Amino acid sequence: MRYIIIFLIIYLCYVILRKALIPLLRTYKLFKRYQKTSNSNAKEMVQDPYCQTYIPKETALKATIGGEVFYFCSRKCLEEFKKNS
Repeated sequence: MRYIIIFLIIYLCYVILRKALIPLLRTYKLFKRYQKTSNSNAKEMVQDPYCQTYIPKETALKATIGGEVFYFCSRKCLEEFKKNS
């Protein structure tokens, strides 16, 4: 009888731990998967010095003015920045 009670206690502990840990493990796995996909799709953002908007670096207009590299969202912002500097 004592062995049956010990077995039931161990089984109940197993069930409780399983119910508590499996959702945590799933959440952790989903979080890791999200981190991998979000980091691989992340694009470097740069700020347009004229209109102060942020744009992806790969689509920005690049101009070297006075030895410094600047990134612009449009040709208009580039022209206005050149006029004012």
